[in-house]
Amino acid sequence: MNLREDIEAGLALTLEDPDGYGLPVILIDPDGVEYDDIEGQIVYESISTDEAGNEVIDHRPVVTVRRSSLVRVPLATDAPLWACRIPITPSRTATKGTFLIEQPAEDGGSIGYISFRLTRAEQSS
Repeated sequence: MNLREDIEAGLALTLEDPDGYGLPVILIDPDGVEYDDIEGQIVYESISTDEAGNEVIDHRPVVTVRRSSLVRVPLATDAPLWACRIPITPSRTATKGTFLIEQPAEDGGSIGYISFRLTRAEQSS
């Protein structure tokens, strides 16, 4: 097994293991097709820097999935047209919320993962 194959096997374990960090992720493409057989790692809060240079807690989830697990990959150009449904708390059985994909990042593209920064979808009245 070469290094990339080792990394791919490691991603399957670290990102998708339901007994570890893996949580159900549903991607919804611009045509409304749902891809619901995806497991990924979800970070619900992160630290970012505001305009004044202060560190603040950012309450936007970031989902990381193994790229090879995706049938269709959201591109940066059509990201606002994609949605993602994830558990609203880190539990497999939690209620799922729908979020818009704000920014897909293939920073890990060379080793096989992709991350999505999410924004809560607004409810229409």
